Amino acid sequence: MKEIVAIIRPQRDRATKEELVKIGCLTCTTFRVYGRGKQRGLTYKSALGNGSAPVGMKYLPKKMVYLMVNDQQVKPIVQAILRANQTSQYGDGKIFVTDSKEVVRIRTGERGEVAIR
Repeated sequence: MKEIVAIIRPQRDRATKEELVKIGCLTCTTFRVYGRGKQRGLTYKSALGNGSAPVGMKYLPKKMVYLMVNDQQVKPIVQAILRANQTSQYGDGKIFVTDSKEVVRIRTGERGEVAIR
């Protein structure tokens, strides 16, 4: 089993979910998050123009998409997320794929891959 976490632009959330549905991935969890990468936030000069220091946002709004999947689903899901989000610009986001040791469905106590179906 694998855990997939994607940090994406908020405006690409709908397109990402649509791409996931197209490949049969119907379950995911999303969160509003704030973060920054190489661009180090957003900085711009003040509209007042009176020599004041630059203003901006240290952390930018993003969406985090969280999925728990079996090993065979990883490649198509990663490709779907890329299709929906890749613009070749800074800020497109990142996808993290990690191993998951165990999953337990609370309602039934089922464990393993049966718990993520």
